[in-house]
Amino acid sequence: MLFNSLTFGIFLIITYVLYWTFFRKNVGYRNIFLLIASYFFYGWWNWRLLPLIAGISAVDYFSGMSIRKKQDRGESGKGTLLIALLLNLGALCFFKYFNFFAASFAAAFGFLSGHGSGFNPLDIVLPVGISFYTFQGLSYVLDIYYKKTNPTKDPIAFFAFISFFPQLVAGPIERSRDLLPQFTEKKEFNYEEARWGLLMIAIGLFKKMVIADRLAILVDSVYSEPAAHQGLPVVVAILFFAFQLYLDFSAYSQIAIGTARLFGFRLHDNFKRPYLAVSFKEFWKRWHITLTSWFMDYLYIPLGGNRKGKLRTILNVMIVFAVSGLWHGASWNFVIWGCINGLFLVLTSKVFNMRPEGAFAKVISCLFVFLVWALSLVFFRAATFSDAMSVFSGLGFSGAELMKTCGMGVAELRLSIVLIVSLVVLEVLSERSQKSLENRILSFPAVFRWAVYIVVALSILYLGVYGANDNSFIYFQF
Repeated sequence: MLFNSLTFGIFLIITYVLYWTFFRKNVGYRNIFLLIASYFFYGWWNWRLLPLIAGISAVDYFSGMSIRKKQDRGESGKGTLLIALLLNLGALCFFKYFNFFAASFAAAFGFLSGHGSGFNPLDIVLPVGISFYTFQGLSYVLDIYYKKTNPTKDPIAFFAFISFFPQLVAGPIERSRDLLPQFTEKKEFNYEEARWGLLMIAIGLFKKMVIADRLAILVDSVYSEPAAHQGLPVVVAILFFAFQLYLDFSAYSQIAIGTARLFGFRLHDNFKRPYLAVSFKEFWKRWHITLTSWFMDYLYIPLGGNRKGKLRTILNVMIVFAVSGLWHGASWNFVIWGCINGLFLVLTSKVFNMRPEGAFAKVISCLFVFLVWALSLVFFRAATFSDAMSVFSGLGFSGAELMKTCGMGVAELRLSIVLIVSLVVLEVLSERSQKSLENRILSFPAVFRWAVYIVVALSILYLGVYGANDNSFIYFQF
């Protein structure tokens, strides 16, 4: 059930009306209703996978209870933590990485022995959102183990916390100490909150359907046959994908945050204008914020962080980025992508300690960060390593006349560029004022505010890309 589908729109309206009509006064019934709605939402993709999310939720719930009981008796609870880690990561590795690791091992063995790998991958369905809800559940267990939070005694609230449908499939990855208490609060309908949530959803749909899906037409054309494209179309595809990825994923996050706000829940921001970052360190504080903080708290710091010398710090950073790359997908391309970003972060902040001063230096540094990021995304987007090499080999500034072979007419291309430039201008204005676009719009006089609403709605209806290509969100594959 995609956020940008009529099916989800109907589901959201029905769920919203029932929620505020029949379930807002009784917290227990409300959580049961949210749990049922979330499982229905998840089961829409594949109902056979519902036992998986329920099983992971049960493991994390009972693990948290067991760890705290053992700690109260003076024990560490480490054994229970290891079992929880094994079951969570075991499920994630089996469904997402079994074929990848098995194929890699078989290829290495075949290379060393001089025989073919002979590996036939298993037909394993990748459960949508498994990387997100396993990490959300693990953070709960780990926080209990480190005594940062207390286990809940309400299993329904916990199961609803793990499966909460607005952020179930692609985040934000919420910590239990932030989101779980909200399931025990009484909710009262708030018009301002509802208005803010609807605006977030509308802006997210605009970014996804009007801009990101339009950029995908050219990007998909080039990356589907990278060896067949040379020159300017390749350059444009690389730049377009950098914006497509940002708009696609930030759109999902905004729709998730806005949808949650409709039901009285607050989720964390996942992006803070990352393409205006003037260093790689700053970039990763602005991009996919909840995942970055997860890796910081549960991998980087346990590895020693920056407490064990410069070389160990560099090694820890590279481990985190390699694992982050693998988290994104079962492919060596993702590992390479992660390592490239880790390497540039290390070089610019740990080795040379680059800190641009002055407006001109910051602009140059910002462009440099974006350019390296966009080039690294070739490995993120290309299906194979050889496809990535074909994209790089096709770089150049000739062949402008070949743009017409990439699925976009001149008018479409111009519109795409205008939309990207408009986005950058709005991001710069928001950065200077430190005021989000949503808050700026809501502060307009009523006549201007409604003009924006109408323009956004009509743009989605008339300019939104429908059915031209796969319009699912990119991060659904993770």
